[in-house]
Amino acid sequence: MIARLRKSELLRHGAIVFAGVALASVLNYLYYMLIGRRAGVEVYGVVTSLASALFVLSAPAIVVQLIVARLASDLETRGDVAAIRKLADIATLWTGGVAAIFAVAALIARDALAGFFNLESSEPIVVSAVAFVFLAVVFVQRGIFQGSHRFGDLSASVAIDATTKVCVGVPLVGLLGASGALLGLVTSQVMACGYSFIAFRARFGRLRAPLALDRKLIARVVSHVGLGQLTFTVLMFYDVPLIKHSFDARSAGLYAAAALVGRAVLSAISFVPTLVMPKATARAAAGHSPLPLLGAAVALSAGIVASAVIISTFAPRFVVTLIAGRAFGEAAPLVLPYVVASGALSIANVVAAYKMGLHRYDFVLPALAVGIVEVLTFAAWHPTLAAAIVVLLVGHIAILCTTLFRLNAPADAVGRIDSVQVITS
Repeated sequence: MIARLRKSELLRHGAIVFAGVALASVLNYLYYMLIGRRAGVEVYGVVTSLASALFVLSAPAIVVQLIVARLASDLETRGDVAAIRKLADIATLWTGGVAAIFAVAALIARDALAGFFNLESSEPIVVSAVAFVFLAVVFVQRGIFQGSHRFGDLSASVAIDATTKVCVGVPLVGLLGASGALLGLVTSQVMACGYSFIAFRARFGRLRAPLALDRKLIARVVSHVGLGQLTFTVLMFYDVPLIKHSFDARSAGLYAAAALVGRAVLSAISFVPTLVMPKATARAAAGHSPLPLLGAAVALSAGIVASAVIISTFAPRFVVTLIAGRAFGEAAPLVLPYVVASGALSIANVVAAYKMGLHRYDFVLPALAVGIVEVLTFAAWHPTLAAAIVVLLVGHIAILCTTLFRLNAPADAVGRIDSVQVITS
């Protein structure tokens, strides 16, 4: 039994990704923890709302990350590292170019955006616009690592990102306020991007192989995977910016603190879908049942969620003040419902990754419909912070139900299983 565990590729890769994600999660929470203590509730609300807005706007890049991971996985199976290097170049160039266009637009509209977030200065908007370009590129570059099973590089990327953010952002927040904290985010993305370039050359060499893509097949897969991942990414981050727009600075800061506790659950489980998607694909391709993989992934995720719920039930004030500081103790009543909502979304993300790995997309349109209803309801009705979280809770549980629908259905009953193919010449 022990010998089998030692030889398990899933266990080995899982340990590598978990180590990197765990270190990054600890450092990310240290970043927010120290910012909350050094800068206070109001600045904390500005930083978290703009950071969340960046992740929402980066949702298309996260979609591209998954597509790139699918393509790189096929190329890795064939051992075509020169084609992977070419794919890395194309993904980086196009993502950076498109992101730069949106960043310029944000710079032009910086005063209007500052007004939307109730900011006295547009400086945090300017810094966030620069961060957006590198953030989008880094997301896509990590798709190369994920798909080619370079999980050590994937872990290194997230670890470098988080370490730099703490080392730069925390000292600068005391000098420059929210802009200083966000400069830490800019620097961390630049460092992670630089590491990717070095790793691409070391892992895949200098040679590039021309790529010929089956565009119709890619478009079909993108429409499914893209809509699914876009839904999950928006649902993870959209609420904090809307709260910052609708409530006073202190209320927004308290909500952001509760959200950070809830997102600790998302962070703790984030390595699971990263592994599940390519592993499910590989098991199905080898003729093995992927269901044991799903069972192990859901069991692990449910255990993490259950632990978080227990802690949030009996010590919500301790948890939120531990993460954000004593000034955020008033957020304690918001912690438990937010943790439950985040837990439901986390498990839904695991199941969705499993289905996407098998090219089963029956959940995508129902999840998208539920997500749209949730966002519109949240935007239109949030009389109190507690009421806003109730909307999240109901919506996230409904999203989980959409992913569980027909979970055991055979492939031909769910729909034809497509495969993304990259033709090299």
